[in-house]
Amino acid sequence: MKLLINILPAFALIAFLTGCGEEHQTPPLEHMELTARFIDSIANGRSEVAIRQGKKLQAIDPDAHYISELTSIQETNDTVAAIQKSVEKGKIDEALQSVRAARKKHRNNRTINEIYPKISQLRNAEKLFRSLKKARSSSAMRSARIAVQSGLSLNMTPELNTFLVAYEQRGNHVAAKEKADILAAEQAAKKAARQSKIEEAERRAAEKKFEKETAEKSAEGARLRQESQFP
Repeated sequence: MKLLINILPAFALIAFLTGCGEEHQTPPLEHMELTARFIDSIANGRSEVAIRQGKKLQAIDPDAHYISELTSIQETNDTVAAIQKSVEKGKIDEALQSVRAARKKHRNNRTINEIYPKISQLRNAEKLFRSLKKARSSSAMRSARIAVQSGLSLNMTPELNTFLVAYEQRGNHVAAKEKADILAAEQAAKKAARQSKIEEAERRAAEKKFEKETAEKSAEGARLRQESQFP
């Protein structure tokens, strides 16, 4: 599962740096060369080098706030990349520790602060997906799906959303089958009840017939015994 984190591209950084540079006096040649190398490192994705160069530039000119901001962006990029790798490896606790450390170091960094609740949600992802897998009834499937939508609300990707839509459709099919099964069971129960009534009526009729035949035979026997007696 990937986090959607927007990182300012290199060309935007260069444009930002060029625009901000107009507010400062022209620096010495060494400063200019270091600044050029700093920009080049950013443009070519050498963040570690850019961070070292940025800190040197900050030491030379502490008032160059754009250097501080660009260096902070590079540090954030490195932190985000490390967090992303931990997430991709399934090491959520490790990623969460990295985020917490980054928040302490960069207290007002919006990107880091936005990532923190996303990573926190991912700690429950495995449990939530297990619930989806274990659910069998439509009600259990619905509860599990709603729990995922709520529990991973900050990590909803198009892929996850597509999966949940398909999962909901499966739940609807299960619900339809449950309804059909209930209806079939009700019909079977009614049929069984009707059959039971018929069998009960037949049993009672047979009992009455037996009782009648027994009474008739008893009466016939009594009559024959009476007729066989001498006067």
